[in-house]
Amino acid sequence: MLRTLLLILKTLHLTLTQLTTHLALALAPRLHRLTYCTVRDPKNIVVIGASFAGYHAARVLASTLPTGYRVVVIERNSHFQLTWVLPRFCVVAGHEQKAFIPYEGYLAPVAEGAYTWVTGAVGRIVLGSAAGGGTVELEESGEEIAFEYLVVTTGAVAAGLPSRVGVRTKEEGMEMLRGEQERIRAARDVVVLGGGAAGVEMAGDVKERYPGTNVTLVHSRERLLNRGYGEGLSRRALDGLQALGVKVLLGERVVMDDQLERTEEVKLESGQVVKCDCLVKCAGQRPNSGLVREVSPSSIAESGHIRVRPTLQLVDKACSRIYAAGDVIEADAVQNARGAFQQAEVVAKNIVRAIKGKTLVEYQPKWWESATKLTLGLNKSVMYMSDGSAELVLSTKGKEELDSARVWKFFGLKPFVDVQKEKSI
Repeated sequence: MLRTLLLILKTLHLTLTQLTTHLALALAPRLHRLTYCTVRDPKNIVVIGASFAGYHAARVLASTLPTGYRVVVIERNSHFQLTWVLPRFCVVAGHEQKAFIPYEGYLAPVAEGAYTWVTGAVGRIVLGSAAGGGTVELEESGEEIAFEYLVVTTGAVAAGLPSRVGVRTKEEGMEMLRGEQERIRAARDVVVLGGGAAGVEMAGDVKERYPGTNVTLVHSRERLLNRGYGEGLSRRALDGLQALGVKVLLGERVVMDDQLERTEEVKLESGQVVKCDCLVKCAGQRPNSGLVREVSPSSIAESGHIRVRPTLQLVDKACSRIYAAGDVIEADAVQNARGAFQQAEVVAKNIVRAIKGKTLVEYQPKWWESATKLTLGLNKSVMYMSDGSAELVLSTKGKEELDSARVWKFFGLKPFVDVQKEKSI
């Protein structure tokens, strides 16, 4: 009881701290404009990938870099893709556009000339001289962009929905979501593979939206949400799914073969057979670390993640001017937006400190980075917090569109008004 009370007090203190942090984030670019000047041929800080980690790193860098430097953001997608709403929008129609946020509002307050945006994909990284730096080469045009420092925030990739869209434009992404909605609507026997957050949420949403559909969740571990979360959340998730009527099979693996998605049943390694006319894969994400693998094989872990020092520089001393953050790195922490933001701030701070010749700071995962909001069907959800000694699992309610409007506002936009789209018509 005492530990739980202490956790509640820590959470209240965290709320006040976050308010101060958000205020500082809002003021930083305005104060920076008073001292930053545009110059000819500035030195580039290149950021590859603009999801949570990259987008935030770019914002912090563009609000703190000294005159003579600028941020170059290279992003292949037309819109920011809000991945954690995808499971819901694979099931519920009418919200597809809300998962694709225009890339314009978050960097709008920064000083003129502090950043430039490149829509495209990087084909390779080329290291420069022993002094550091190098160039990145764009995949389609072959254009080379020089960098003094490089930030790799390329995230993770998956086979497709509900974990990732896997396409570059908003229109393509919306079409994929509608296709998944139709596939699930027409199904009688849905099997969800993977008992992480996406799998739990997907299974619950499908069963509540279509009560007559048989929904089975297959997870290879002995409890749901086994990576980074405590047993309290696992129990609540299991109870919530079973109350909805989802059949949960723990400690089971599907026998994978080339015909898996074209059969009317799936076979488990235990010998059990489950009827299936709609297979949903919520497992198998892998880090998108290929660019770094080519230039520094020693910086790639066995898992495929990028190995970084506590300063979030690559472990390879020859790549000290290359930093990484987000889902692509090997980290002893839950990989989510909160953690990505913290890592992004450490990266941005260290690059500015390196430019000024100061000692770098280290990333230390915070206890609250594992906080998560988990839906258990369309109308119920739980908020989870843990500091390692106590767990707090609170029942909450949310909107059908989840917290997508809040994210649009955070990025400086009026919810669901896509001016970027309107201009392109």
